[in-house]
Amino acid sequence: MVYIILLNWKNAVDTIECLKSLKKITNLEFKIILCDNCSPDNSFEKIKNYISEDEYYNKIFEDITNIIIDKKIITLNKKLVLIQNHSNLGFAGGNNVGIRLALAQDDVKYIWLLNNDTEVRHDSLSEIISRFNMNPEIGVCGSKLVYYHQRDKIQGLGGEINPFTCATRHVPWLAPASQEFNDEEMETKISYVLGASMLFSRTAFEKVGLLCEDYFLYYEEVDICNRLKASGFKIGIASKSIVYHKEGASTDSGKSDIADYCSVRNRILIAKKFYPNYLFWVKLSLLGVIYNRIKRKEFKRAFRYVKFFSL
Repeated sequence: MVYIILLNWKNAVDTIECLKSLKKITNLEFKIILCDNCSPDNSFEKIKNYISEDEYYNKIFEDITNIIIDKKIITLNKKLVLIQNHSNLGFAGGNNVGIRLALAQDDVKYIWLLNNDTEVRHDSLSEIISRFNMNPEIGVCGSKLVYYHQRDKIQGLGGEINPFTCATRHVPWLAPASQEFNDEEMETKISYVLGASMLFSRTAFEKVGLLCEDYFLYYEEVDICNRLKASGFKIGIASKSIVYHKEGASTDSGKSDIADYCSVRNRILIAKKFYPNYLFWVKLSLLGVIYNRIKRKEFKRAFRYVKFFSL
């Protein structure tokens, strides 16, 4: 059984569109765990209203927010369950609520972390599982992310990280969406899979643990991919698994203060944890970040990032 984890934060419109697209998948058994990070905009209620009125979902869902999940196993009998978290737990914390629940199920084989601002195709899940089954050493596999609003361009198959700056980049960014790839070859060119679509085996989570909650936003996929590789797992790519991504919708495009803060601070956190020999260079690279914020007249951000040198 595949358990799909969706995380909502103030984005009922995209979450509902994602749920609609998941109805296209008819050739595989799956269950959906939809977690809301205590959105203050009533989006959780909007999502519930849609589900209650939808002919497909209205008979197969349950809101288990008020059920106390305390070490005992809760068997999920419905295809779709909803949980509203008590606060905004960030990307990792919010997803971990769903992951813990999925891992408590006897029938779980795979867990698919899927951004709520995505649209899947009928074969997005079957193709990623097919790639997984080709290599039992794979612990996590990513999809080909294609820009939702520019469907002729690839957002990426995976990502690379520069240890000197701990800045990341998508690979192969802006390549034609029609381009075909050798997955095994591409797997040698990436450091991590992209967080908008990540399929994990149950074994992977059981061996390395859940997503690290230190980051709040950004770099969670870099962290867990590094831990998986250190434990002997391979990082997989399924280029035939196409997922359309509205990049920026979940994090407020243009970068809010918290998003910008995390994207900069987490370079230091990831360097200290995985690239300690490069920490001096990563901190030095922050001078360029600070200069950039000053140039953009974002003086509060620039001043705040100075303290990262003491981390």
